[in-house]
Amino acid sequence: MLLTIDVGNTSTAGAIFNGNAIIQRSVLPTPKKWSARHFSILLPAALAQRTTAVIVSSVVPAMDCDLAANIKKAIGKRVLFLDHKTQTGITLKIDRPCELGADRIADCAGALTLFSPPLIVIDSGTATTFDLINSRREYCGGCIFPGIGIAIESLAEKTAKLKKITFEVPRSPVGTNTAASIRAGVYFGYIGTLQHLIACYRKILGPKSKVVATGGLSRYFKGRVSGIDIFVPDLLFLGLKSIFAQQSPGP
Repeated sequence: MLLTIDVGNTSTAGAIFNGNAIIQRSVLPTPKKWSARHFSILLPAALAQRTTAVIVSSVVPAMDCDLAANIKKAIGKRVLFLDHKTQTGITLKIDRPCELGADRIADCAGALTLFSPPLIVIDSGTATTFDLINSRREYCGGCIFPGIGIAIESLAEKTAKLKKITFEVPRSPVGTNTAASIRAGVYFGYIGTLQHLIACYRKILGPKSKVVATGGLSRYFKGRVSGIDIFVPDLLFLGLKSIFAQQSPGP
C-alpha cells in the first residue's frame, strides 16, 4: 500500500492507496511539530505494517525532517518528498523551477492521469492557484491569489470598522448589512476572477483546454463557475500516486 500526504499551510491530508483504490482518507490541522500521535491519524497502526511506501507533497519545508523521522519510526521506510527535481513526466518551462510548490506539481500530474493536455488546473485552498500544461506536457506557469479565508481575514486586520466574519455562501451579490456585503464581495468577486482567468488561459492554450478544479474550497463553486469541466477532490493524491509509480526502484 502507498501512503500519500499533502502538507499544507493550514491542514495536512493523507490518502492510503491499495492498488488504484483509496481505502482511507484523513485530515488534521498542520501541527507546529510532528508527533507519533499526529502521524497515527494519517496512518493508523492497523494499516502501518501493510504500507510499503510514502510520498509527500509539502509546502512547509521546515516540517519535512520532523515528518520524515516520524514516518521512519512508524513503518521503517524512507519517504519521497516531491520537488522540482523529481521525475514526473512534466517539463518545467518556467524561470525558477525550484520555487514551484510541490502541491502544484502533484495537481498537474493528477490532471494528466485523467485528461490529455492542454490543461488548466485550479486548486482552491488557503491560496488559490492556476497551473497551465501545454500540449507538449510542459508546465508553463500560472498564477496565485489569496483564498476566501485570507481575503476575509485581511479585511478585518487592515480596516478599523470591518470585523472578522465566518464565511457562508451568500444568496445574493447584494449585501444588506456589513457581514453580508463582505461575503457577497468576496464570493462573487472570486467567481468573477475564476471565470476571467479561465477565459484568459483558454486564449493562450486553446479553447479546448480542459479545466480541472480541486482543493478544499472548490466545493463552494461547483456549478457556479462557467468553464470548469470537472471537480476532482483527490486530484493531488492521484498525482502523487502517478509520480511515485514513475520513480526508479532503489537498490
